[in-house]
Amino acid sequence: MICSQTFHCVRTFCASKAISSHYDIVIVGGGLVGSAMACAIGKNSSLSSKKILLLDSLKTVQPKVKEEDWYSNRVSAIAPSSVELFENLNIWKQISVKAQPVSSLYIEDGCSESRITFKQSKPSSPVAYIVENWRIVNALHQCLRESLNVNWKQETSFCELSLPENLDESVVLKLDNGEVVESSLLIAADGANSRVREISGLKYTNEDYGQSCIVGSLEISPSRNDIKNTIAWQRFMPTGPIGILPLNEKLSSLAWTTSTSEAKRLLELPNEEFVKELNGALVDHSGHNKIIDGPLNCFSSILNSIPFLASSESFVFPTILSLPNNDRAAFPLSLIHAHDYIGNRLALIGDAAHRIHPMAGLGVNLGWSDVVNLTNTLEIAVKEGGDLGSLIYLKNFDAKSQRKNVPIMTAIDFLNSLFSTNFLPSVFVRSVGVNLLDRLWPAKDLMVQYAS
Repeated sequence: MICSQTFHCVRTFCASKAISSHYDIVIVGGGLVGSAMACAIGKNSSLSSKKILLLDSLKTVQPKVKEEDWYSNRVSAIAPSSVELFENLNIWKQISVKAQPVSSLYIEDGCSESRITFKQSKPSSPVAYIVENWRIVNALHQCLRESLNVNWKQETSFCELSLPENLDESVVLKLDNGEVVESSLLIAADGANSRVREISGLKYTNEDYGQSCIVGSLEISPSRNDIKNTIAWQRFMPTGPIGILPLNEKLSSLAWTTSTSEAKRLLELPNEEFVKELNGALVDHSGHNKIIDGPLNCFSSILNSIPFLASSESFVFPTILSLPNNDRAAFPLSLIHAHDYIGNRLALIGDAAHRIHPMAGLGVNLGWSDVVNLTNTLEIAVKEGGDLGSLIYLKNFDAKSQRKNVPIMTAIDFLNSLFSTNFLPSVFVRSVGVNLLDRLWPAKDLMVQYAS
């Protein structure tokens, strides 16, 4: 569905209230992406003279945790490119203390014998790191406190917004504390339900998957293939993928996608029953069809006999023992993509610009990629003496981010659709394709590098 909302700029509040402050850049949203954006600008020597305002509607709350045995149910898989960003911000050391390296990603089809494994070309290099979201935010907030040119306002948002039609005017915001501020550039990092995006009138696609993702912490008995629990597991079922992401040697994080009605039923189950159903889903072969498995096994045997093709690896999923924190929760899934990430004096980043299916927890990396691209764009504008809010520069950010994001979003959306069916011809074709791709390491290496 394509959505847009026409916005007529309301300037009465600008006339009735004097401008309290002028900022070079205002960032709306202080989460994983917005905070990273503020830190990246604050740490950039070319942008150090710029005055930044970060509007964070929330207040920082430190969770009460027992360091050794407690994990949050919301985690992200940090790709190598995002690790590089955090290293440049001098916060990776703080984050990495509780970051679990992922040595490989193992994917299995719940309707056939097809499977595929992804690894980095260098065995010592992790595919990603699994980290709790709050730990990343906490490190970013510490970075914000050290950024002298960033004014971080917590528990503050805007109640009115005026976006300019050309570069002769500034962005003007009336904050909910009564202040009126103007800015040369507004960066929207206010999430999938972005108010800034709606007000801007930028068109976007919004597709409801009709699915929900159940998250929670799991105590596991590691797979015999993975004693140290460093493999990220994914099993595609017709109702959606089940992801098991490693946290440490004994704990993992669950991301179980299923229909919204089924998710509601699963959340209402007692812990023991939920664990039983989850273990059953990880080994369920009731969806297999002998008509497909027979020819597929023959095809696999032929592939195994070809010398230059790698052999397919077979793994056994870990066994789920319990839900130690009793922290099951679910959230609805949708695909959102703004057709343009920019407007006059406006840039959308993170979920405000794009939201994808949470396969393997990698979606937020696209937002951090936006941060890097936009920071580089702003640096070029400053070095050339240009206007930070000019489309001349922002178009470069838009083009580079779209080139990165659209192929990944399209591929993930396609995979979700492809594996969300048990129609026999579709199952056979995808199974043949997956089994062939699993043996083509050069192709898989390229895919891992692109996603990273």
